[in-house]
Amino acid sequence: MGIPERKQREKLLRQTQILDAAYQVFRDVGFLAATMDQIADRAELAKGTIYIYFKSKEELYFSLLAKGLDILIELLSEKVKANPPPDAVLREIADAFYTYYRDYTDYFRIFMIMQQEDMHAKLSPELFEEINARVLAILRLVRGEIQKLLDHERALQVDSRLLTDILWGAFIGITQVALVREKLNVRRRNVEDLLLLCYELIRKGIRTDGGRPKGKTARSEEKKPHSDRR
Repeated sequence: MGIPERKQREKLLRQTQILDAAYQVFRDVGFLAATMDQIADRAELAKGTIYIYFKSKEELYFSLLAKGLDILIELLSEKVKANPPPDAVLREIADAFYTYYRDYTDYFRIFMIMQQEDMHAKLSPELFEEINARVLAILRLVRGEIQKLLDHERALQVDSRLLTDILWGAFIGITQVALVREKLNVRRRNVEDLLLLCYELIRKGIRTDGGRPKGKTARSEEKKPHSDRR
């Protein structure tokens, strides 16, 4: 291994060391309370060394966010590769989102911080493009599966892009409520059940037949009056 290659490897190892420390500090004390001093102490490095690799706490956060989004992309990609039947795609999307929420909780919490708009001002253009590309990749994966559903079902004329935004918003909303209930020590709901129910209601709602089994109509489901034998 030549000198340039060795230096690049050492740089990547140091970046990983710093990111691991930041991940632990954000997990333990939260993003807002975390400081660069705490991250430096956890990484066992001088604070000045941290700034050589990352300009700010926000840049550290977005670097971790990129890693977390890669995990979500992989979860969704696995669902797409499995090629589920059209009537199951929303359930599979819900399962991927729930797996991310359940198994990668710390990355999920890091992801939720992104909703704070003031953080974007401190983000470098290069890192912003990296984050934006990952979010678009997630939305494209979801939209592709939704289009498969719309092409198969007797569906209303719904723009797949709008439906993708609705599903994305449902995921954010349901999981955000779960975090708030946890913080307030209020009885927690089953997030998986809520996501599955939400996506199933959406699936039925976009069908022109109201989600009824084939062969049934609203009239056939009406309760027939009993005959009057007086």
